[in-house]
Amino acid sequence: MNGKQIVRLTETIRFVSILLLVYWIYDYKMNHGLGIAATFYHVILGVLILMNGILVHLIIKNQTSMFESHNKNVNRERVRYLTKILIFPLLAVILYGTNYYTKFQLELSDSSELPLYPDYQMTNQPVESNKVVNKDSMYAIIEKYKKSTILLQSRNLQREISWKESKFGGYPNMESFSEYPKCDVCKSSLNFVFQLYKKDFPEFYFPGDANIFQLFRCPNYNCNESFSDRYDQKMFHYYSKVDCKKNKVFVKLKNVGDLIEPEVPDCYLKSLVTSDYPKFDDYKSSDWAKLDNNFKESLLEESVEKYVTKSYTKIGGYPSFTQSSYYPKCNCGKIKEFLFQLSSDSSKKANLGIMIGDAGNIYYYICSHCGEKSIESYWDCS
Repeated sequence: MNGKQIVRLTETIRFVSILLLVYWIYDYKMNHGLGIAATFYHVILGVLILMNGILVHLIIKNQTSMFESHNKNVNRERVRYLTKILIFPLLAVILYGTNYYTKFQLELSDSSELPLYPDYQMTNQPVESNKVVNKDSMYAIIEKYKKSTILLQSRNLQREISWKESKFGGYPNMESFSEYPKCDVCKSSLNFVFQLYKKDFPEFYFPGDANIFQLFRCPNYNCNESFSDRYDQKMFHYYSKVDCKKNKVFVKLKNVGDLIEPEVPDCYLKSLVTSDYPKFDDYKSSDWAKLDNNFKESLLEESVEKYVTKSYTKIGGYPSFTQSSYYPKCNCGKIKEFLFQLSSDSSKKANLGIMIGDAGNIYYYICSHCGEKSIESYWDCS
């Protein structure tokens, strides 16, 4: 290594040392506030020792060169490598030693700041770190109950939607019918609500080889089956297998009377997959007790924005009860699972004309063991 290379190496080490010093000072200020602790003077001292080591290296190099010029018997290679071998362990000891001492002093300073009466401090002063831990605990409980749901949103496109599509209202797929369906009680022509094709909603329950689900509603408020425990207006659902090659066209007889619900207009069905969370009735008593006792205010703030039960017509997730929770029991003894719900019309995009009681919902349930025959509904409203 010639003189120019040594000078270049020296300048590089000096520049890197200054950058490290600035970084250490900046890091300490960001994490421990303004002002430089006594431990930093040891760091600065370490950098100065590093620079001094470089100077010593240069002096040794110079002396070695002078000695070699007067005594040709000295092995220059041995001296050169010996110098290189000794200088770097020395620098490593200085740097790591300074770093260890800095951490040791920092731990002493942290321990010296602990309160003498921690219980008193905890009960009389809010600790922000505990709030973070508490919120994390709250999220952990709530996230255990998260489910996926598909919101069925309606969009009025001012045009006829094909019977081959999943949709709200209009004219449905009639391949599996021999006539337009009527209420089996009052004989009113049913209002078509929506249809779902399996190709569009494979997550939905379809028995056997069925590939379409259709929901109809009796429009007659004076029907003897109106306002029962299962629905406000009698509901009808159908599963069938269709090929969508040719639809049947039936004449829907007009319903006569003063209390007839309007037909559902032809609307595009837009699905949105999102997360759903239960109402408090669906939490285990032990989990809800923790949330209610420890995080009541935080829970109210968070639930309004995120952890709510979606009050829309939807598939899966949780029922958005307006009253107490209700899960029916199947004849086989198992508790039925929530399948989907039909909600009162509240969309600003399209007016479906469906009002279930006073802004209520109809909930559908199914037993996973018994299948289609176990499907039943329940409704409530505010």
